[in-house]
Amino acid sequence: MKCNNCNSALPEGARFCMYCGQPVVATSTPTEEVQLARLNAAVPAPLAEKIRAAKLSGERKVVTALFADVVGSTTMAEKMDAEDWTEMMNGAFDRISPIIYHYEGTIARLLGDAVLAFFGAPIAHEDDPARATRAALEILETIREYAPVVKQKYGMDFAIRIGINTGPVVVGEVGSDLKYEYTAMGDAINLAARLQSAARPGTALLSQNTYRFIAPLFNVADLGQIEVKGKSEPVQTYEVTGVKADPGKMRGLAGLTSPMVGRNRERASLLGLSQKLNTGAGGMAVIIGEPGLGKSRLLAEWKSASSEGIHWAEGKCLSYGTRLAYHLLIDLTRALIGVHPAASEPETRAALEAVVAGHFAESVLEVYPYLAHLLSLELAGESLERVKTLDPQTLQNQYRAALTKLLESMASRQPLGLILEDIHWADPASVDLLAQLFPLTKRTPVVFAMLTRPDQDTPGWKLVLTAREMFPGAVTELQLSPLSEGDSRQLVANLLEIEALPIHIRDVILKKAEGNPFFVEEVIRMLIDTGAITRQGDQWAAGKEIENVEIPDNLQSLLLARIDRLPEEAKRTLRVASVIGRQFSAAVLEQVLNRIDRS
Repeated sequence: MKCNNCNSALPEGARFCMYCGQPVVATSTPTEEVQLARLNAAVPAPLAEKIRAAKLSGERKVVTALFADVVGSTTMAEKMDAEDWTEMMNGAFDRISPIIYHYEGTIARLLGDAVLAFFGAPIAHEDDPARATRAALEILETIREYAPVVKQKYGMDFAIRIGINTGPVVVGEVGSDLKYEYTAMGDAINLAARLQSAARPGTALLSQNTYRFIAPLFNVADLGQIEVKGKSEPVQTYEVTGVKADPGKMRGLAGLTSPMVGRNRERASLLGLSQKLNTGAGGMAVIIGEPGLGKSRLLAEWKSASSEGIHWAEGKCLSYGTRLAYHLLIDLTRALIGVHPAASEPETRAALEAVVAGHFAESVLEVYPYLAHLLSLELAGESLERVKTLDPQTLQNQYRAALTKLLESMASRQPLGLILEDIHWADPASVDLLAQLFPLTKRTPVVFAMLTRPDQDTPGWKLVLTAREMFPGAVTELQLSPLSEGDSRQLVANLLEIEALPIHIRDVILKKAEGNPFFVEEVIRMLIDTGAITRQGDQWAAGKEIENVEIPDNLQSLLLARIDRLPEEAKRTLRVASVIGRQFSAAVLEQVLNRIDRS
């Protein structure tokens, strides 16, 4: 046992400390409930508000469960003092929990030396499997850094292993303490725990259920199939090893392609902007549309048709990046100097030095220190002297001045197309600075093209408003609508490369997709994966009845994320409407709601 005041080791049964004289207060190992309450108390305020606002009550959610457990914990616990064990585990939990919260996951349970976290409940995001996988990689890294501390202080080898699986869970109401009840369905949580047990120390294993959502984004090792207790068939597993330097496309169907349909007018408007750019005139473009309507595809078509003579640089926002200061600006700056987001510090430094030296041979120190600081590169000498005493506002002014100089210099040699993708996830710091760069388009061949959802309550919407105010009537603003029935039918025909597809199959696809190109692709992917449509030679054929096939999980996650953003009253109305049926009159819905209110 130890003294509560000075932490000195004491003989068992001591009532006073022989070193500082303080009375010894008996302590016990904190219960899992107490530990969970301690971690929940540290949930960032914005996330806590979202969790409490969820107001769930027995809702079925598709979640990605992350199960992390300490390797050899039973043996360690037997060898350690109870207080030392608790202190060591608290140190691990205190390092793990901020990573989970950063990706807006929640800690569902602490099970002794294990953590069960959900990504997708109570808050749903369309990329929860990717969030969980990123969190797993960061957790493994932070525990690798913690292990030497544990070794030095307690003489123990410390490591964890992680299992990740995606599946349905019924989530109960969230309490004021952020605790909530859940019910596993389809063995979603059990499989995550089994994968954790099968993982090598210091690694994370993914199920096939999770892998199919994250494959384009992460490097994995295919470990084949393993026997899992409680499963009649072997389970396919993958070990995630890192983030891909060049991520693949999350959308589209392998082996199935289609020309862009239904966007000829929008494409022509953007090409007109390219022609102005090539004559030395700048411009602004805003592409607005709900998820899946083809914003990125339209952008790709524009870039492909305008590749001659224009230097394109793209900054992408992260779905969890609103609280990451300058993350959009950093991504754009990396694109300008030609390094990918996963590039090492030496690679990034070399690229920045080459670009700055090539444009500012006589005035390197007016640009390099500030862009290097923005990119979190280590500085020394006069470069360090220039930034180390600057306050945040002055630093932002220097970032703006340095970027202005760089963009002006680059545009004087070749017109610039600057893409700001998914600005509905942009961080306020990037938004403020980028808005100050817009005047460049009045005097240099630079075009800013912004892609966003119509989410007007996000920080990124300020960029749209600024563009409208600064260039009244001169912004190329495109509002994407769902495809017409004719265009949707053409897309299905193009993807399936067949004119003789049975009418009832086309109707099912069109009915489920409702004019959303992404939905069209994903519904077709689902039908192929389930065998509802099969390839027979060079044609497609119906394999079984498909009218009652459920929406696949990734579309469901997309829809749930949109539903979660609705006000509580709207969500309640939506729940009631979903019970009534697919089509009904407003009067019927009103009567049902009134009857519920009276009951």
